[in-house]
Amino acid sequence: MDTITLKQNFPTFVSYWEKRQKARRNRLPKHLRPPTLWPVLLQMALNGGIAITLLTILLNKDDYVTDAAPAIGMVICTLLLIYTVISGIQLRNRYADNKGERLALINLWLLGGAFLCLPAVIIAYLP
Repeated sequence: MDTITLKQNFPTFVSYWEKRQKARRNRLPKHLRPPTLWPVLLQMALNGGIAITLLTILLNKDDYVTDAAPAIGMVICTLLLIYTVISGIQLRNRYADNKGERLALINLWLLGGAFLCLPAVIIAYLP
């Protein structure tokens, strides 16, 4: 085997770096690139966490000695829900007719589920 076939068959750091530079030069301008999916995935995790927190508060109602502990959790979840409603609608509009359209729709469904958990918890703690 000669050195040319060895360089083609075995990856080296220099060839990796050249491929990376070539890919960087051939990228689209920032305003033409499709949006990344990590904001939608992050917000889906946040909505799931809010729903799990509210359901935990609801199911462990008898374990709380005072009303302050669940009230603090509900206030924090309410503030996070307000933020996720606003940014969820923005994400839905941003990803319309793009790669993450289905994920943005699933995110809105998760948001609706988390939002419906809040009145259930409030009703459960009413005297």
